[in-house]
Formats: sequence, structure tokens, C-alpha cells
Amino acid sequence: MEVVMTNFLPSRNRSERIEPADSKAEGFRAHAAECRELANRCWHEESKQRYEELAHHWLELAEQRQRSA
Repeated sequence: MEVVMTNFLPSRNRSERIEPADSKAEGFRAHAAECRELANRCWHEESKQRYEELAHHWLELAEQRQRSA
């Protein structure tokens, strides 16, 4: 199974943050889209299912973020 990892760590210095509050949610949605794209490219059913699950979790995080913003 191929897994692509990217850096998801937030900035340590909050005073330098100039992004809008919902940009995190948009980032989560972008990760979900990337996972869906990877799922569509997978030929191995188990890998495809895992990427679809990851996409679902990213979307849940985006919704939580927007509700709390």
C-alpha cells in the first residue's frame, strides 16, 4: 500500500499567522480531495478503501473546524 505523507504541523508562532480562520478547513478539504484522487487511481481494493476512509475523515475535520470557528 502506498501512502503519501505531507507536513500537517501548524505554525508554532500564532502571532505570525495571517491566514483566515477557515483556511484550515479548506486545507482539510484539499487533503480529502487528494485522498479521493488517490483512491480513484488505486487498483488494489484495500488501498482504495483506505484512501476513501481518509478522505471521509478529512471532511469530518473540516466540518468540525468550521463549526468551531
